[in-house]
Amino acid sequence: MIEGLQEPGTERISDSGLAIQAVILGRVVLLVLVTVMAVVFSGASLGFDRQFPFWFFLFAVGVLGLAYRRVLRSGGDTKTLLATQFIVDVGTTSYLVFFTGGAESQFVPLYLLSPLLGGIFLSVRGGVFLAAAASMAYAGFYLAARQGLMPSMGYGMTQGLGDGAILLRVLLYVPLLFVVGVIGGRLGRRIQEGRRALETARAELNRALFDTESILENMSSGLVTVDADGVVRHWNRAASEISGCAVDAMRSRPYVDALGPGLAEFTIRMRDALEHGAPSSRAEITITKPDGTKVPLGISTSLLRDPDGRRRGVIGLFQDLSEVRALEERIRRRETLAAIGELSAGIAHEIRNCLNPISGSVEVLQRELKVKGENARLLDLVVRESERLDNFIRELLDYARERPLKCEDLDLESLLTDIVDVARRHPSAEGKTLRFVGQGESVYVHVDSEQMRQVLLNLVLNALEAVDPEGKVDVRVAARRNRPASPMGAPATTWVCVEVQDNGIGIAAPEVELIFEPFYSTKRGGTGLGLAIANRIVERHGGALEVESRLGAGTTMRVWVPRSTSTARTVAHAA
Repeated sequence: MIEGLQEPGTERISDSGLAIQAVILGRVVLLVLVTVMAVVFSGASLGFDRQFPFWFFLFAVGVLGLAYRRVLRSGGDTKTLLATQFIVDVGTTSYLVFFTGGAESQFVPLYLLSPLLGGIFLSVRGGVFLAAAASMAYAGFYLAARQGLMPSMGYGMTQGLGDGAILLRVLLYVPLLFVVGVIGGRLGRRIQEGRRALETARAELNRALFDTESILENMSSGLVTVDADGVVRHWNRAASEISGCAVDAMRSRPYVDALGPGLAEFTIRMRDALEHGAPSSRAEITITKPDGTKVPLGISTSLLRDPDGRRRGVIGLFQDLSEVRALEERIRRRETLAAIGELSAGIAHEIRNCLNPISGSVEVLQRELKVKGENARLLDLVVRESERLDNFIRELLDYARERPLKCEDLDLESLLTDIVDVARRHPSAEGKTLRFVGQGESVYVHVDSEQMRQVLLNLVLNALEAVDPEGKVDVRVAARRNRPASPMGAPATTWVCVEVQDNGIGIAAPEVELIFEPFYSTKRGGTGLGLAIANRIVERHGGALEVESRLGAGTTMRVWVPRSTSTARTVAHAA
């Protein structure tokens, strides 16, 4: 996250709580100092019995401070706590004043603290109330002294004032206490307004930082920022997903070490910008993820400058070009295959024009001539090969011309059940195990039923032909939320995946890349058009045909098609 960012709702110690703790600690320190001063001024020759009131006072102050802190930590009402503390402070100050000369005590100014702090923390009303309490205590000492009720404690802490001076002092201090209380209240109001403005500004800043962080983290492009010292300061989630490098492993580390050898080209681009001031507007590089996968990236770098134009770092923005490259390859392949198809269609028509009279003439000869032996076998061979050539031409023409799609909402499980029943009766299924594993409920797709039937039946028959006489073929269907990469740039949707898995000999890795090319076949006598036609049909439906195979471990063919979203579904059963 961005340094200093505090998400909305995050708990923190409030400023008022810190202020109250400061008041508790401050009053303890102040009163300890005053007590020590009182003991020192009273004379070092006093025995413990004479010093006891002061040490008792000090002990009481400490105990009260701990009690206040405990109540504050337990989450008690702070206003009640403060009111209690300030009222008790008037009492403790009166205790100290009593032992140090009453109305003549040098510690009378301590009365000013309670109304001042009361006004700041409890508003003007609280300051005035505490000023009244302090005034009554102070005036009470004066009246008690006038009536002869104030004993002399003999600590020598009076100022030796006459009655007139003491009365004048009382008359000055009483209104002063109220003035201090009002001033404290006004000051407290200003402090509260300033605190609210600060909280508002802090909330706005946190919201802005949080929004910025959310934007950066939810970008589809990878983003990295490096400061002037070459330390990675930001590495967003997309950057982690694209590169395979965890966020914690990248942030707060020198970019040269963090990027590592797998991102060497990336490091060069960042160094050019950071050290030489040469950003890249657009470049294409290839990185190697920790798992060894190579990923093509489009990267651009730009300089990060402060208002004075000084270079503060570099921003790197990059995108995974894997899907773009795959799309470009599909487009190139489509264009190539379209050209091959157009050429093949012309050749097929010419061959068919020559083949039809040949096969027709041979059939006439078979009917009219009563040939036997070797001649009869040769004529049968011509007829069979003519039929095989005619089937090849039909497949070639199917590949060359795209039949229009007649899509409808189709129950895929019903279609697969029919296909598996047909395949079990095929000669290639003899002695082999063919199983269909469905979801147990209808799964609808919007497809051309005849063409999708052609695709799936072709895949099942290919799997049966690829396994041993006692081999197994499993057909599965499952609805899935997403695919690693949507075909042909299709939007994210819920996909239906049909898997045809066999335990045959598998396909070598170099051949896997070629099996969808026209005229390429791994089986003896194959035309090399079946999978090419199947792939084209699936892609026209907005899906994809994938293969996973290893020599000696069998092959899995996956057909991905988008799940139907229509509410008006018609269950179509293949005839």
